[in-house]
Amino acid sequence: MSFSPKLIALILLAFCWRPARASNQDCRIPAKDNTNVITSRTGDVLAHVVPIDWSRFTPYGKIEPRSSELTECATIFLNTVSYNLSWATDAIEKQDGKAPFTGLEGLEKRGAHDFIRPVCNVAFGLAVALKTGVYEEEVSGVPKAEVRARALQLIHGAARNHRGQGWGYPWQSALWAAYLGHGAWMLWDDLDVETRALVAELVEWEADRLADVTVPYWDGRGGDTKAEENGWNSMVLSLAVAMMPNSPRVPAWKEKCSEFMISAYSTEDDLHNGRVIDGKPVKDWLRGFNANADGSVVNHGFVHPDYMLGVHSNLRAFAVKPLAGQVVPEAADFNADRVYRCLVTREWPSPPYAAPGGTIYRPGEPFMYYPQRADWSRVNCISSYLVDVHAWTLGLDKDLPHSAKHWMQVRAAKIREMQQRHTDRRIWADGEFDTWPGREQTACGRLGAAFLMLWIHAQDGTVKRANWLSRQDESYSAFIGQTSHSPSGSM
Repeated sequence: MSFSPKLIALILLAFCWRPARASNQDCRIPAKDNTNVITSRTGDVLAHVVPIDWSRFTPYGKIEPRSSELTECATIFLNTVSYNLSWATDAIEKQDGKAPFTGLEGLEKRGAHDFIRPVCNVAFGLAVALKTGVYEEEVSGVPKAEVRARALQLIHGAARNHRGQGWGYPWQSALWAAYLGHGAWMLWDDLDVETRALVAELVEWEADRLADVTVPYWDGRGGDTKAEENGWNSMVLSLAVAMMPNSPRVPAWKEKCSEFMISAYSTEDDLHNGRVIDGKPVKDWLRGFNANADGSVVNHGFVHPDYMLGVHSNLRAFAVKPLAGQVVPEAADFNADRVYRCLVTREWPSPPYAAPGGTIYRPGEPFMYYPQRADWSRVNCISSYLVDVHAWTLGLDKDLPHSAKHWMQVRAAKIREMQQRHTDRRIWADGEFDTWPGREQTACGRLGAAFLMLWIHAQDGTVKRANWLSRQDESYSAFIGQTSHSPSGSM
């Protein structure tokens, strides 16, 4: 006798469901309306999830030889994991109601932005450290079992507070869901059924609502590109396809994901671009544009390098799809080479731009030059390091005067130097990056993404990129490791 995936999921719910154990998994906050978190659709949604087969990957400790790029990243990543394990304990106390907090109202809107978003980043970072095999108890003094317990508590608490409402902050909730869902999927075998249901339903909810939205554009008007948000919206759609390949919504998710990816850093010239990507000419995917012709973007009213770095959101597909043995969509790196070339080679003369002028990326220097203003921090090279990792592993730096590997080394050394100033291994000192309370947790998520990309790059095999809209079965046997393809930019 055989059983359908849906029936198996329903049996699990009926006989195996239990509240998360208070000792290592209970960070639940009572729902306002006492709605049962296990809904009538839970069996369907869980049946769509396919866990990652970790037996196909080589753990970090068994990779030979290990590149200096991988080991350097491991060092700075484990330092930030160590710091954020302590932060996670405090966050769990707040989610549990055991420490002073403003309650559910504080987890909505901006309160969610400043608390739930960091939780999602740290949960993802801890999952990466555990599942790639890089975690070392000697660095933090925390046993692996306790790291896992804290990760599970963070995942459960954040997922329970989503409630099919995007944490009351739907403008950005897809970004948080992408981090939380990615981390939870990596730890799927460790999640109880209730937490699996919460995570699967929130990922599906975010992907479904985005599948029906109209993609926004800047079109050279106003002071805010839509590049960053279109990129992060693509992240949760890409994750949903990888995590839930059995869902009947997969075709709609793929279609909208490709549209978001191509739109994110599209230029006005791309409105006439006939290159076929994911089955259609670029011009047919677009209804506007979000980047200047040189690859720069305008945000907050000025040319903003930090939002050029948002291209890493599209590129996250290269660290998601291989885990499922699926091809990466052709749209994933659209115009990423153009953006990277602008960072490296575009000259900004002074005047009219800020002194001393020059390029945004400077040889030998870890921090970027800002042609006009910097409204977050000038002492931050985490996102640029992540973009450099993508550029190096994907060949986006081809024919440039300086390689992405050069800046990876410079920035990794600087990050480590900054961490070594503090016994708890945090990165920033007071006054260096006070504009964002979740800075250290964002660093945990982004250094985790960088390490995951380098770890996948070090595996045996090849990451494949193809028109994912034309394939009925997009799985493939040799799916991990060295990536070889031509970037799909319009240059």
